[in-house]
Amino acid sequence: MSTHVLVPYDDSEFARAALEYALTEYAAGAITVLYLVEPADGYGGTNTAVVADDESENTTSGGDDDSVLVRARKRAIEQDRELSTAKATGDPPQAVHQYAAEHDIDLIVVGDRNGASQLFERPLADDVVRDSPVPVTVV
Repeated sequence: MSTHVLVPYDDSEFARAALEYALTEYAAGAITVLYLVEPADGYGGTNTAVVADDESENTTSGGDDDSVLVRARKRAIEQDRELSTAKATGDPPQAVHQYAAEHDIDLIVVGDRNGASQLFERPLADDVVRDSPVPVTVV
């Protein structure tokens, strides 16, 4: 049975390191990149998450989120790997936990920023580790 790995992703150097680790260490596993989209203006910080699978791997609409996912796919292609992608908006740790619970994820690999993420005020790795429904590797 292969491992299904989830990599929360925002195209930061830390997220790229997490993706590289997942691609290298879990060569036989399935990898899903979960792009965490910045909440819209007026986002009240409630613990809700909207998660959507991105089924069209080669389609881009020119938005920043699409280019981030395209870059993640290119990194996988460079290593002769395939990956799935999804997008989530809302509370980042909850979105990661929700996706992991609903999609039979075996492991989450997250980059450690030693500080705040580009989009969110708290370090995502700390919050993902806390209350995760599956094991987490912090890179």
